[in-house]
Amino acid sequence: MLRCARVFRGAHNLNFLHKSKKFNLEQFNATFLENIDFLWMSPPCQPYTTKGKKRDLLDNRTKSFLKILESIEINPPFFIGFENVVGFKNSNARELLLNTLKKLKYNINEVLLCPSELGIPNRRPRYYLVASKEKLCKIKKVNYSKELKDFLIEPQKPHLIPEEKLNRFSNGFRILKIDEKDSYTTCFTSSYGKSYMYSGSYIECKDGVRFFEPIEIANLLGFGENFKFPKELTRRNSYKLVGNSLSIFALKVILKQII
Repeated sequence: MLRCARVFRGAHNLNFLHKSKKFNLEQFNATFLENIDFLWMSPPCQPYTTKGKKRDLLDNRTKSFLKILESIEINPPFFIGFENVVGFKNSNARELLLNTLKKLKYNINEVLLCPSELGIPNRRPRYYLVASKEKLCKIKKVNYSKELKDFLIEPQKPHLIPEEKLNRFSNGFRILKIDEKDSYTTCFTSSYGKSYMYSGSYIECKDGVRFFEPIEIANLLGFGENFKFPKELTRRNSYKLVGNSLSIFALKVILKQII
């Protein structure tokens, strides 16, 4: 895990001028919020996923979230953004988050938003919250009107699903055709490439059925044409990186509430 974290920081540092730092969020305290205008939170989603045990605040992975909430009460930032899976909406963690923000007199807006609502052929519904010390703008959705083929490349060596896996699981696969205008991908998870079922979609090609390339998933998430993966990042870790990420298309809509 430490090696993965180091390589993921390498991806950030390769693409951004401001460098990332390794830090254990369970050690977070209010001093880290001094002179901070904007705080974004995307805490671990496993306590709220449909596949998980749904232990909510009893899950140890919520400790960092609770630590940050305690710090916000001492040094509240001017703006706060939050993202998680849809299941968070009905959680005790959400109730605690709202109670904390209301006590601090924040203006709050919550929304469930999927990139498919914005004309992006990717299903990735998420819960978003924005809190501000000043009035928030109304959400204005845009329509990018994109097709699947707009995000794809032609890999020199397609990463194909083995024939035996295809025969065994094909009925449960979402296999897409590039030229179908209504084709859309399901949510890519961090287990894509390792778990064949319920981790994402696949593409029909002349050689069989292939995986999406990591850069294609990054394109679907709106990372931008200049985004690069570090050369030392393996295919498996590249899938982990984008599978745990945000849709920038949706994020732009969310953040315009505070501009």
